[in-house]
Amino acid sequence: MSKLFPTLIAAAVLAAGSACAADEIVFIDLQEVFKRFYKTQLAQDQISQQTEDIKLERELMEDEVVVMKEAIEGLRADSRDRGLSEEVRDNKRNQLEEKLVALQKKEQEMNDFEKLRKDQIEQQNSRMSRKLFDEIHETIINFSKAEGYRSVVDRSALSRNGLQTVLYVRPRADITGNILAILNEGREATGG
Repeated sequence: MSKLFPTLIAAAVLAAGSACAADEIVFIDLQEVFKRFYKTQLAQDQISQQTEDIKLERELMEDEVVVMKEAIEGLRADSRDRGLSEEVRDNKRNQLEEKLVALQKKEQEMNDFEKLRKDQIEQQNSRMSRKLFDEIHETIINFSKAEGYRSVVDRSALSRNGLQTVLYVRPRADITGNILAILNEGREATGG
């Protein structure tokens, strides 16, 4: 019986060890997952395209402002031209004032447009990021439940000082690759 007892203890320790392996704490680099998730690049491409569209619209408005400024300079010169009659110069001054008011209005319109569009893009970017993180989060939860993990810790988190809070993770305790494989399943094969 004394020889059987150590064998039973060893078997119990092995069984407990394998049970704990399924019920362990694992780690993930959430920033890496977000960055390498194929939908993140699609969302960033969409935001970049909209930013480029805004830039083009802004350039068109700036071209209008340049034309207005050239017209203003012409009117300013004409309003000072002693070769023109006083009546014509007064008319040019009135036109100059109207153009200056129109220029101010156009510049304000440009600024308002740019602020509005930037706010819209920021809101859209925030919504898209939130939606992507929700999808990633759901995938992590489903995977972790299926594997029997007790908890998942984001190893990309930083302290208040900007230092990493998790300094070392055993490679087998890191599920970053597993989650990326699930999220990007079939994308490599299609070239996307």
